[in-house]
Amino acid sequence: MKIISNYFNATGLAILLAASTFMINTTTANSAESSVKLLTAHFDARQVVQVEVGDFHFTPGQVAPIHTHSAPAVGYVAKGAILYQVEGEKPQLLRAGDVFFEPVGPRILRFDNASATEEAIFLDFNLEQEGEPFIVFEEPPKDAIDPRTLPTIDIVDQSVDQVSIFRTELASSETLTFSDNESVLGIVAQGVIELQIPGQAAQRIVAGSSFSVPAGATTTLVANASSEVSAKIITFRLQ
Repeated sequence: MKIISNYFNATGLAILLAASTFMINTTTANSAESSVKLLTAHFDARQVVQVEVGDFHFTPGQVAPIHTHSAPAVGYVAKGAILYQVEGEKPQLLRAGDVFFEPVGPRILRFDNASATEEAIFLDFNLEQEGEPFIVFEEPPKDAIDPRTLPTIDIVDQSVDQVSIFRTELASSETLTFSDNESVLGIVAQGVIELQIPGQAAQRIVAGSSFSVPAGATTTLVANASSEVSAKIITFRLQ
């Protein structure tokens, strides 16, 4: 029996992310900003209408049911360690700070908390076409799964065939700008940032929260809101 689950459609807050693109540039004189590409995932072109976001908290030793994805999923391990295995491939151990790609079609045999004593937290972004579910279980989960709602991001019917994931670190009080060149959504992995979109009140975004930048906001500023500690953001750039 297949169990189709769509955790977040009913409660997710829609944020418009139109098919605009962004390039990151630092603006401080003593720039310590660094961006590192962590992964590029390729898949068949699809008309993405929304990105559904899951924030999962697994208890020590928790095992995920075997499942499949109708939409490609990319994500980030925020805490702990995950044992991940796609059918036909060797198991991988994902640690905090690692990113991952779950393809359409193959069974995901393992996505388990690798620790018997520590919690594991990961965030999952599903690039969905109209009507696609978040996840499909072969059997109902035996253990309760704790998904926490993050905003569902509406896309203006964008054709996407790859997503690149970057880690960017900002020194204390450092700022950067977005300019038209790339579709981007992001997670604050460490620290606190301030997002300033022209014509809107500044948004203070803390670690564990997601964000996006609307179309045409070419002078949007992202700043490390702390004068003492660095901030880290993970960006997902759709192409």
